[in-house]
Amino acid sequence: MKKNDSDVIIIEVATTTLRLIVINKESNKIVATSSVDIDYIKRGIVKDVEALTKSIRLLIAETNKTYLNTIKKVVIALSGCALSSISSSAEIKINNKTHVIDEDIVEEIFRRVENKIPENISQNKKIIHLLPQKYKIDGKTVNTNKPLGLSGNIFELQALCIFTTKQHLENILLACEENNLSVEDVIVSEYAYSKNQINEADRLAGVCIVNIGGDTSTVISYEENIPILLEVIPIGSEDISRDLALGLKITLAQAESIKINPDVELKRLASELTEVFINKQKANIRRDQREKAFFLSLQEKYHEIIYARIIDIFELIQKHLKKIGRDRLLPAGIIIHGGGAMMQDISTISKEILHLPTQIKKDTICSRDLCKFKHSQNICIGNGDTMSIYATGLFYLDQDEHDYFINRDRRGFSLLIKNIISWIRQFLP
Repeated sequence: MKKNDSDVIIIEVATTTLRLIVINKESNKIVATSSVDIDYIKRGIVKDVEALTKSIRLLIAETNKTYLNTIKKVVIALSGCALSSISSSAEIKINNKTHVIDEDIVEEIFRRVENKIPENISQNKKIIHLLPQKYKIDGKTVNTNKPLGLSGNIFELQALCIFTTKQHLENILLACEENNLSVEDVIVSEYAYSKNQINEADRLAGVCIVNIGGDTSTVISYEENIPILLEVIPIGSEDISRDLALGLKITLAQAESIKINPDVELKRLASELTEVFINKQKANIRRDQREKAFFLSLQEKYHEIIYARIIDIFELIQKHLKKIGRDRLLPAGIIIHGGGAMMQDISTISKEILHLPTQIKKDTICSRDLCKFKHSQNICIGNGDTMSIYATGLFYLDQDEHDYFINRDRRGFSLLIKNIISWIRQFLP
């Protein structure tokens, strides 16, 4: 497909995968997409910039099989262990003649919020999003997301600061520079997903959104449509696959299949074990009874293994809710999505541990558009892997409709990207 200037190109850098998606700005439809598995992001940092450079080159080459012409400008979407967040606040005296809040005052209070972050937390990190949580004028909370033009003497701001590690971001920008790509912006995938795919009514009532990915699980909570905190849990669905492979003495591929469709795959495995047992014993044994015994034993082991890991995830989510004072206090409950959300009994375990209503979000709109794209291109793409980046693309396309502060954050980060790239260039041959 020929490139269109009205397309936006998103590259998502996750812990185990690089994904690229091209979305048309006018139709919001997918133009092209591809993904590449990676294994060099350790503890939230790209350990091999050269390997990342090659992976991005391969990603673009795969995309260009259906999307013609050169890809020059991209938006980076981040997910995984490199992310963290903290709430910070600051105040400023309105000293102008009219005592009216103008853009200079807003810019200054955002800078003060950044400077108020403790050095031991902000050291070696870069802020991706600075999201307003609460405004006060003369000590009184102001119920607005656009305080420009309001008057008073003391202006206060409390904001959520979402970070990534400095080295991780610089390595990604360097790899893009090596591929002659201009980075227009950097966005956190899960924040973009929560704004684009979760109903505003749920965010207003109070909700915790959980993305169970391959290597990590990301949690972001909202109340009154305001993001409270974002955290990354270092456990994902691949940990469950590895536990199943060890516990059941099978391959990782078999473990993945059992995790997705346990009833069918466990029966298949029981049948295979029965065949091996009969051949080894060389005795007249009733196949159906032996197969049933194997199946019941495998089923018991499966539940023991998978429940242990899922419980670990939800106990850490419970700690997140206690930290923000919302344990059992979110009317919209828990919304779970991502590849790990399709595991059996996950909703039941969530309700038992968190004592909150639980929804499993299947992203039907995203799935429909992806299925149309796959059918038209005659290719295979994992739906669960592409949902978050698709939502990120739609979020980015809607940026102009968002409030002043998100746009301010976008302008500020674009300047940050230019400064980092300028610094990186001095080391390039």
